[in-house]
Amino acid sequence: MKFNVGSARKLAAAILRRLGILAILTGDTIEHAGLRVAWGIFWKQGVMQGVSGAARRLRTTFAQHESDAPKQISHPPSTSRIRSGVLFVGYAQGALGLGQAFRSDIKAAAAADLPFAIYPIEKNIEGRLIGPFMPERYDRDNAYAVNIIEVAADQIPAVLDILGPHRTDSSYNILKTYWELPRAPEVWRNHLSRMDEIWVPNQFVADAFAPIYERAIHIVPPAVEHLAERTVARETLGLGTGRYYFLFSFDYNSSPFRKNPIGVLDAFHTAFPKGDEPVGLVIKTNGRSDLYPQIRLHIDAAAKRDPRIQVINDHLDRDGMLDLLSAADAYVSLHKAEGFGLGMAEAMMLRRSVVGTNFSGSTDFLNSETGHPIPYRLQPIQPHEYPGSDGQFWADPDVEVAATAMRHLVDNDQNEVNRRQLAAETIRRKYSYDVVGQHMKSRIESLCLI
Repeated sequence: MKFNVGSARKLAAAILRRLGILAILTGDTIEHAGLRVAWGIFWKQGVMQGVSGAARRLRTTFAQHESDAPKQISHPPSTSRIRSGVLFVGYAQGALGLGQAFRSDIKAAAAADLPFAIYPIEKNIEGRLIGPFMPERYDRDNAYAVNIIEVAADQIPAVLDILGPHRTDSSYNILKTYWELPRAPEVWRNHLSRMDEIWVPNQFVADAFAPIYERAIHIVPPAVEHLAERTVARETLGLGTGRYYFLFSFDYNSSPFRKNPIGVLDAFHTAFPKGDEPVGLVIKTNGRSDLYPQIRLHIDAAAKRDPRIQVINDHLDRDGMLDLLSAADAYVSLHKAEGFGLGMAEAMMLRRSVVGTNFSGSTDFLNSETGHPIPYRLQPIQPHEYPGSDGQFWADPDVEVAATAMRHLVDNDQNEVNRRQLAAETIRRKYSYDVVGQHMKSRIESLCLI
């Protein structure tokens, strides 16, 4: 087995760079959280992970220089060597929000020339598959220096079982995840202990995980696809002409109590009570409405009473959904909590006006200069409304203020041009593939593992 001076120098430099980065992290933690928390992070991130990281680099270096002597391995030969680069693990083929976020992050990685492969997870989404995505990048056999696992935290055990220890034990494991409530469930603490660090989309989610995760939590913004404005004939989508259309979309699998379609209906009727105003409301749903039959009945009954309301329960592919978003004049989200708020972000990218609750993850990009944030009061979450919500609160948006904002948009559409332009520029500046890709690449390179 060979090990030259050059390799030793690279290893020493990697360790010193890591310690320098850790010093900055620890200093920031002392300032914001105190010495005790900072020391815990230094010990776990600096001492323990530093030792394990050095061991990983030594094993990788030795593997690259080892002779032809036979080696005893306990896993398949195809995974006996750790490949340099990143293995992205997630719902590459899933027709769900985490799937769209995963695909956008992969495109961002490609834009930054980050070396990577993809391990597509299909378990539990068999009925929501849309076909391969970048299949030339798929690698179900080999282990990589870094795993970026983009799933909900409660799915960590299942995903690690799928990957197997030979793909995770000698790799640096990063969980890239979202959460919608102010506090992540305590029951996730053990799941998270198997991760070396967490990436979250914003400070709201970082604060939610901080009480149950003592290692590094990094804010890595999600990538939002660059969307060019589309010219769509409304008639092809079953919409009328001469109306100002509001759009709201939600997934029943993400809890309609959180997404709050009833609040959107109430705001629409409060804003336009006469019934003959030249406006329309489109509600696009996904997921299993049979899980919430009363809410489905409420929405369908509202549409039956008011012909200005149109409900689309049919599946739309990505292009169909973007056509619908382009055909609308404004997007409304009176959510009670959001981890990020992709629907609002994509509407802004397409220069559509946005009305949204001024709470949780969407506040990173929705403000009075880019849209119409709606005030709220906090209310306790009922046990049946969202899992992992015991003792927590979320927003109850002000329907009257939302109705006023909707009337304002109809009456002042031409005056919204500058706001819509600024909104689109904000999304591109913060969440473009180039920006997010470089953010991911910089963090990965700082770990000195690839």
